[in-house]
Amino acid sequence: MKKTISRRTFLDTAVKTAAISATWNLVGAPAAKALLPSDAKTGSTAGNRLVDIHTHFEADNPAYLDEFLKMSDQLNLTGCMLTPFENRKVVAEAAKKYPSQIIPFGYVKLDAPDVAKQVAEFHDLGYRGLGELEFVEKPYSDLSYFPVYELADRYKWVVLFHTGIVLRAKFHEPENVASYRMRAIYLEEIARRFPNITTIGAHCGNPEYEWAAEIARWNPNVFFDLSGSTLKKLSGRLSDVGKYFWWTDKGEGTDTPNNDPSAFTKLVFGSDCSPKDVEKVVIQYRAMFDACEVPESARKLILGGTLAKILGIPD
Repeated sequence: MKKTISRRTFLDTAVKTAAISATWNLVGAPAAKALLPSDAKTGSTAGNRLVDIHTHFEADNPAYLDEFLKMSDQLNLTGCMLTPFENRKVVAEAAKKYPSQIIPFGYVKLDAPDVAKQVAEFHDLGYRGLGELEFVEKPYSDLSYFPVYELADRYKWVVLFHTGIVLRAKFHEPENVASYRMRAIYLEEIARRFPNITTIGAHCGNPEYEWAAEIARWNPNVFFDLSGSTLKKLSGRLSDVGKYFWWTDKGEGTDTPNNDPSAFTKLVFGSDCSPKDVEKVVIQYRAMFDACEVPESARKLILGGTLAKILGIPD
């Protein structure tokens, strides 16, 4: 008997478990209303806009845009909407109608024979970046992918790459997928060769967090999000994140957003879940902030300030 699990079901379950776990670790067994901190209603920090680098357009959900916009209003959130090529026009029109809430990003398969043509069409429609690039047949730094990166560099785009372990959706069917091709280490060469690309690694290279952080440390155009299973896995020891982002006030590393001295500014917010669960991911991030004593200035940059500046999003 075949058993499959969708990407969204897998990730949404992980998000829910991690959010509850983080709350228990912070405050003990909570009452139902205690699951959300008192200042979490808007999602953002000190009134600033929350910017989510990792919002997948759900083509199989007819109500998706309505659900997203409702959540966006509630949390004061702008989402970088990762959009399959076949849905490009729907999201392009939505982004024109709701420019403060939707930033369109194009999803392409790097191994598709017409991938460069698809990228150019996304650009013509007003898209601002690519992502989430994943399931590649060769490592990300393979020369065959350079025509796509050359276009992204010319457009000065943001490009989101899946990094690290990747789920297996079809347990009993062969597939040409391997996590090692999506290691964070490959982003270093891309960032150096194509300096106009803002390179963002989803999932902080899980489980190679140290490699991811060190690559971000020496490349001003590299950032990572903590979406996926990472904050679930580290829920009992969130302070460990500080071991990877260790160079605060040590004079090590590259330029940082706003010249902020905190190493944590190499992180950005990403949810990678359905709209109904985004606020739970905000809770996970805040639990990590508290465990690592992340300064308020760095929290604001992580939750939206850095991406808002890169993408030109007003508060």
